[in-house]
Formats: sequence, C-alpha cells, structure tokens
Amino acid sequence: MTNNTPDADNAPDSADAATPEQIRQLLALPAEQRPDWLNDFLGTMGIPPISDTSTNPLLDIVIANTAHGVKRWTLAFPLAKVLAAAEHAAAADKHKLGYGETEAAPRLWWVKDDGTYLMSNGQDPTDTRDDNGRLPHVVHAEGWGPGTDARPILGGDDFRESISLTTPVFEDSTTLLDMLREAAAHGATRFNLKATFNDTYMDLTYITE
Repeated sequence: MTNNTPDADNAPDSADAATPEQIRQLLALPAEQRPDWLNDFLGTMGIPPISDTSTNPLLDIVIANTAHGVKRWTLAFPLAKVLAAAEHAAAADKHKLGYGETEAAPRLWWVKDDGTYLMSNGQDPTDTRDDNGRLPHVVHAEGWGPGTDARPILGGDDFRESISLTTPVFEDSTTLLDMLREAAAHGATRFNLKATFNDTYMDLTYITE
C-alpha cells in the first residue's frame, strides 16, 4: 500500500496549493513535521476531529476554536510595515480620535472590515487615498488582506480597536513603539498580535520574532 501522506520535502507550500485531503493528512502529523505555513496558521489553536469528508479543514478548525466562549487568535503582520505605520503616527502633528477617546495621541488602529489590518491614526493634511481607495499607512494581517472575510475568526461585527504607541506596556516602561524599533533593529521580521476576547472584553498581547 502506498503512503500518500505529504512529508517535509513534498508537502504543498501553501494552503492554496493543498487539497482538503492533503491538509487533513498534514494536520495528523506532529507539529515539527508540518510545513511552517500550517503551523503559522494554527498558532495556539487546538485541532478538533476533522471529518474525512470535510472540504475545508482549516475553516473547520477556526470555527471550532471560535464558536463558543472565549476566543483566541493570533494575527501576523510584517514588522517593517507595522513600524512604518507606527512611525507615521508618532511623527504626525495631529491624530484622529477613536471611539470614546478625548485625548489625541499616537496610536495604531486595529480594524476589521475589509480583511483585518493595522493603521496609523496620524492625520495627514489630505489623507490621500491610493488607486484602490485605501488610506496610506495600512498593513493587513498575513492571510487577511483586502477582499477577505475575517468573520470566522473575529466575529460578525466590524470594529476598530486603539493601541497606544506611547503608553508603557512592560514593567521597564518600554512602549510599543520602543518595542517595534528595538525588534526591527535586531532583525525581527514579524509582529504578532495575539487577541483573547469574548463578547464583553478583549485582551491583546504583542510579540515580535
């Protein structure tokens, strides 16, 4: 009998290149034998039993991990672009206010509408949009770019969360802006936003790698 389970050498190089059967086979492997793109997608999610007839195993995993109670999800962003958005906010003379905010300050906005993304709240004189109608200094999460629907992982309602760049986030008074700058200077390439939330609260954790 032939073993058709993909191994590290012949596994598909992305979710788009894999069939549902191949994904089911890869999910059955130990984490160290799965391709990096699959482990990055899974993050901290648990893997539920996957039906042999499932046509979208990855969506099944997302739904199982977000359907009830507290939800957890990790979004990955290219660090260089996040830092550029943060520097734009830090250098801006004026800043847009988020919901319920009364004091203008440099912030990143985490937005879910067309995909999900981080953006600067710095207000340019014209806020000129690009050819696609999008504001500058916007960086989408990996896998959740324009035209994608993030409802399976983040719920049905659009939202905008403000993330302070200048408030200390660590005991040594390091701010998020400090963290991004230091990480980039030491060769990090990714900014991970880990969200734990339910219908009444949201807790965010920031990790660079």
